[in-house]
Formats: sequence, structure tokens, C-alpha cells
Amino acid sequence: MAVRKNFSNRADIIQALAATEGATEENLKKFSESKWDAGTGTYYSHGKMFSKMSIFRAKNYFADQAAKYNKIGTSEAIEMAQMFDLAYEAIDAIEHPSVQENTGNKDGK
Repeated sequence: MAVRKNFSNRADIIQALAATEGATEENLKKFSESKWDAGTGTYYSHGKMFSKMSIFRAKNYFADQAAKYNKIGTSEAIEMAQMFDLAYEAIDAIEHPSVQENTGNKDGK
């Protein structure tokens, strides 16, 4: 499965990441149960709490892995790098919820 790198809004990023992990339509409906606390930098999701430091470490991990796999250069490695990029972008989108959601169609128009 090829993963798009540029998404029109953060909901697309989150759903694409979930789909790569095998989430079903039913699972995707549960995202509304998540909450970002901008004041503390904490993310709450399905009874789990992710601290600002955990989120920082996760982003660094995904960025490092993407760079590592991009250097390998094989098509499989590049696909893995795109998934790590996607994970990084999904976390970044959660951290910056003030970005306007695109209300257009699936093509972002």
C-alpha cells in the first residue's frame, strides 16, 4: 500500500495511520474519544495518557527511523520511511489542533 505524504487535514493523517495498522471503519469512529490538552501537552486516548515527553520521544523516534530507512533506498525501505513520516505527521497534527480542518471533498477541493 502506497502512503500519501501530503494530506489535506489532520483527520486524513490520523485515519491513514490507523488504516495502515489495520483499523476498520468501526475503529475509526472511536477517534472522537481522544482529547489533546494543549496546556500540558498531554494526549488522552481510550483510557491512556501520553505525556509531553513521551510524545516528544515518539516524534524523534519516527523522524530518526524515517531518515534511516530513506538512506537505505530500496522500495521497501522507502515505503517504511513513508509510514514513519506518516506517524510523525499524525503526532504533529495532534499537537497542533489549531490548523484549520479542510471541509472540502476527499480530494481536498
